[in-house]
Order: sequence, then C-alpha cells, then structure tokens
Amino acid sequence: MHPLTSPPDTQPEAIPDRRLILVCGILLLASLGSVYAWSFFTKPLCDAYGWSKMEVSAVFSLAVAGLGLSAAYTGPLVSKLGSRRLVYRSSAFFAGGYLVAALALQLRSLPLLCIGYGVIGGIGLGTGYVTGVTTIAGWFPDRKGFATGLVVMGFGIGALLMSKVIAPLAMEATGNSLPITFLIIGIAFSVIMPLASRGIHSPPSTTTSGKAPSVAETIQHGPNVQVRLWLVCFLYSLAGLGIISLQSVLMQKVAGDADPTLTKVALASIGATLIGWTSVGNSVGRLFWASISDKIGRINTFIALLSTASAAFLILPHVTSPLVYGALLAYTIASYGGGFGTIPSLISDLYGPKRMSAVHGKILTGWASAGLIAPPAFGYLMDKYPNQAAQYAFYSCAAVLFLACLLAATFKELHLKTTGAPATDRAADVPE
Repeated sequence: MHPLTSPPDTQPEAIPDRRLILVCGILLLASLGSVYAWSFFTKPLCDAYGWSKMEVSAVFSLAVAGLGLSAAYTGPLVSKLGSRRLVYRSSAFFAGGYLVAALALQLRSLPLLCIGYGVIGGIGLGTGYVTGVTTIAGWFPDRKGFATGLVVMGFGIGALLMSKVIAPLAMEATGNSLPITFLIIGIAFSVIMPLASRGIHSPPSTTTSGKAPSVAETIQHGPNVQVRLWLVCFLYSLAGLGIISLQSVLMQKVAGDADPTLTKVALASIGATLIGWTSVGNSVGRLFWASISDKIGRINTFIALLSTASAAFLILPHVTSPLVYGALLAYTIASYGGGFGTIPSLISDLYGPKRMSAVHGKILTGWASAGLIAPPAFGYLMDKYPNQAAQYAFYSCAAVLFLACLLAATFKELHLKTTGAPATDRAADVPE
C-alpha cells in the first residue's frame, strides 16, 4: 500500500499513509460501536430505576434514530467541510452524550437520559459513521469492499469491548454505580476519539483532470432506486436492531430454562457473553460479507446473507440449547453487519464515489426509522408477552428479511444495465 496525498485544504505536515488512516477510522468506529452493547445496561437500568424494558429500549432507539438522521445531514457536508472537522464534531457529541447520560442517571431522569445518550450521542454516531466510512472508501478505491468492511468491522468490535471489558470493569470499580460508570466511559471517549480523529484526513479527489468519469458517475438513477435501497436497509435493520436491543434478556431466558439452578449473576454473565459473541459476529460479518462482495458481487452477497439469516430466524424458536441459540443469534447479527459492510460499496457502484456520502446518508435514515420502531416494539413484546415474545420476534424477523431479499434481487438487472457487469469493484471504474 502506498501513501497518498490529501487535498490542499486538509494537507497535514507529512504525507498521510492510508494504512494509518484506516487504523484511526477503525478506532473511531469502535468507539461509536459501543452503542451496540446497550442491552448490557438494560437489566441493571430496569432493576435500579424501575423503568420498563420498553422505556430503556427507547433510549437505544433514539440513539439509532439520531445516527440515521445526522448521517443524512452530514453526508453532503463531507466533501465541503472535510473529514477531520466532522470526526472531531462526532467525538464531541458522542462523548458528551455519555456525560449528559451520567447526569441523567444521577438525577434519575429518563427524559434527560433520552436527550443525552439518545439525541446528543446519536448525533455523534451518525456524524462519525458516515464520515468514517466515506473517508476510508475514498482512500481505497482499489479494494473498496474490503476497506469499508474493515472499518465498519470496528463498529462491531466496539460492542464487544464495551460489553466484555469496559462496562464490566467500570461497574465493578464503581460498586455498580451506573451514573459514575457512564461518567467514566464518557471521559474515556473524550480522550480516545479526538486522538483517533487526528489521524483521519480527507481522501484525494476522486476525479482527475483529463480523465473521463466512470460509468457509475455518469448514471443518474431515479428516486425509485433510492427508495428500494432505503427499504432494504430499513428491513434488515428492523431485524438486527430489534434483536440487538434485547439479546442479553433473550439469552438469559433460554439459559434459565435450560438450567433453573443458575443465579442472577450467572445469567447476567451469560447474557454479556452473548453480546460478546454477537459483537464478534457483527464485526466479522461486516468484513467477511463486504470482502466476498468484491468477488461475487454486491447483489449476490445481499441475497446470500439475507436469505440465510431469514432461515436462521425460522429455526431459533425451536432451539433449546443455549450454545446453539447463541451461535444462531451471532450468525443473524453477522448477516446484519454484513449488510452495513456491503451497502456503501453498492451505493458507490451505482452512484459513483462523488455522490456516495450524500446517498449513503439518506439510506441510513432507513436505519434510523428501524431504530425508532424495532427496539421499543420488541421491548413491548417482552413486557406484555414474556413467554411468547421471542417466538413472535423471530418469525417477524424472518419475514422482513425475506422481503428484503426479494427487494435486493431487483437490483440485479439494474446494475447489469448501467455497468454492463455484476456489482463488483472494478478499479477502472473509480479513477485513482
């Protein structure tokens, strides 16, 4: 890999190495990905404050909604303001969200928790996510699927570190004090994220004087195409976010049914372990499916990951073994992560690198909409129908993923018409 230069307005003292930029991007998204460990705090928050699972899940929903909406706002700004300014902004909002959340927990205020972790933190999420993914894609036009898969893999790693390392250690060190735990995490991110942001630079221009634009850059797809992309993102996000928001609770119920002698502490540990499993699945799935898409095509990849995840959800209601249950859940989350690892490259294939950040930001509002619907809905099912909730949730997930698979298949003919080849990366399509 060779070092590339940055645009004049973001030119650092030394020519940046794109490998270092990739590492910093992974670190930034790993920090943001800690949001996926929210279910670690679900039971402690319910027990300590008397809030329902639906109320606690609503906080997570607002964070995801904030991510999608702020990504839509930020997308068109990436090329105007530059990457570094936006990732610094992301750091301030995300770390600030944890600090406000700590105050909210000290005051026992659910509305303030929603504002802090949900709204303020969500703005930081979306700003950093779309900027990080777009920036890395711009630095690696030759290995777009692999590079974007690697950086969004960091998003999944963040949940693993939060659920198995950071949150447990902070809770133990503070005597299970949730306000101080959130304060410590917020302070940590206020240091880590700006340091990562220092190493992120805007990619070189994707157009070269005297060189003809790629086929993808000259295609102007109608709104119908973006609607279908949005629906695919919305549908797989419904399944993924709904399960992520309650995965620990679901796992604890299966483990408790399998072994009634398990204590609350043991069940909590099993739930945290599942979060770790699914976080690994989320991370590996983002890299695996995105890398596969470089070889078999974006659309074929979507069909494979959506159909197999749908089948896994159909099997889950009939599984009683905690080990098999956890493995299947990890696979469904791996497929969910694979969708986010693959969709940026698909958007770039269809619209060209120049329009990628703006279109990607719009598509992520599908994630936001799903975030507003799925976690509270699944939380309501757990509150209202504790014995049947998992079955209802899994069958619903299977149905929406099957529908997403059908929609993804409609892009096959479109992509062949516009590029004359399957939806894979072609270095010639993206000027270096």
